[in-house]
Amino acid sequence: GFTVGSRFVERVGQQRALAHEQLEVMKFICKDFWHELFGKPIDKLQTNHRGVFVLKDSDLRWLSRVSGNEESAYQLRARLLRFPCGLIRGALDSLGFTATVTADVEPSGSTAFHVKVATE
Repeated sequence: GFTVGSRFVERVGQQRALAHEQLEVMKFICKDFWHELFGKPIDKLQTNHRGVFVLKDSDLRWLSRVSGNEESAYQLRARLLRFPCGLIRGALDSLGFTATVTADVEPSGSTAFHVKVATE
């Protein structure tokens, strides 16, 4: 996912100017980037204004057919979420930010991506 995210942002960057401030970059990821890849924007963006962001998608299509709470379903969700985590990391890297991205599925069924941007 990292390479795809990076290349996608490079392509978009050729078409328009991209922001370079942390919060503006995350807004771009949530609105434009996510919409182009998944057909809808991220539902909720939260931050502590110290480089930690939580992006919530209440209906990630890739997980819609995975059901159950058993261990095999949990492992499958974890594997499926590696790719969108890589997409976010690659996009941020292309925009000049090094980040750690993890994801989990909340009890409500929404997916939360936890992004920790490295400080310089």
